[in-house]
Amino acid sequence: MKRLGGASLIGIDFEGRSVRAAQLVSTTRGWLLTAALALPRATSPAAPLDRPEVDGLALALARHGFTGRRVVLAIPEDKLVTGILELPPRTSGAPLDEIARTELANMHGYDPQAAEAVCWDLPVSSRRGTTQAMGVACRHDDAEAVLKAFDASSLDVQALDSRLHAVVRACQSVLPQTGITAVLDLEWTGTMLLLVSEGTVFYKRTMSEGAVRQLVQAITEGLALDEEAALLLLAEVGLAPRGPEHASHAEAISPMISKYLDIMAHSLQSPLAYATAQYPGSSVAGLLLVGHGAGIPGVAEGLQQRLGMGVRAVTPADVVQGQPSLGAKAQDPSLVAAIGLARFACA
Repeated sequence: MKRLGGASLIGIDFEGRSVRAAQLVSTTRGWLLTAALALPRATSPAAPLDRPEVDGLALALARHGFTGRRVVLAIPEDKLVTGILELPPRTSGAPLDEIARTELANMHGYDPQAAEAVCWDLPVSSRRGTTQAMGVACRHDDAEAVLKAFDASSLDVQALDSRLHAVVRACQSVLPQTGITAVLDLEWTGTMLLLVSEGTVFYKRTMSEGAVRQLVQAITEGLALDEEAALLLLAEVGLAPRGPEHASHAEAISPMISKYLDIMAHSLQSPLAYATAQYPGSSVAGLLLVGHGAGIPGVAEGLQQRLGMGVRAVTPADVVQGQPSLGAKAQDPSLVAAIGLARFACA
């Protein structure tokens, strides 16, 4: 496997209880994951990264084989605004990008000059006569708050990116070129649902339903366990115990996971119906799972039964080549967003 270039940027995703990082190189056989890291956070999952955490992260990256110090960060979901925008036809000659930025700012009540925004046209639908676009923006003050912890640190932030773009970028090779695909990012503080058609995101919804934190809380309260023990049960047992020694544990947590999946399936019904309404003649062909919750054994199969469509968890091994030394990290769906971030300048 011949390497074609140097190491990518280091993608850093700090959603929830851990900081995830990934780095790639381009080879004759595609992208190769050369380094990966999932580091438990020392502070509250809701707290922004602080300087001591950044310094500790820099040391951990060096220990785990990462090269260089250039990084790209995921912007926390609560620092982003999104919207669907109605614009004049492209043929009108109007400055649509500027109009879109202004409309997005008006929608969310901020000065267009006080934020960075990106917009893209949505796939054409027979139900629409106008140009529709989707926009994502981050206020400068919120971006500066993210960057503050990295000031004068040994890590050099090259860019900020959204999880939306990072997840879709990482999953490009497993996204069908036709039809509609749903992508569900199951994380500690909430979930992000994306609907993708022809490789373009045309719908995004963030939901508190399906937060892994809620499932862990149900297990800790129901079984009188601490958080770490509940997380271990989810990771090792879930709904698909690997051996008879886990059967009693699976029986104990099965009702909590089943209720969690019932809530998730119910919350997905309306967005999935929206997809087919927007694009008559199309249906949602399947659902891809990424993020922390996607690694729980049996979750993909449980959602598949409830939704009546194909559901699969996407792991690093599905989207990039991996060095054997990475071991279990190649099967960790929580690293997918970090892989997409690492590809920021290489898409």
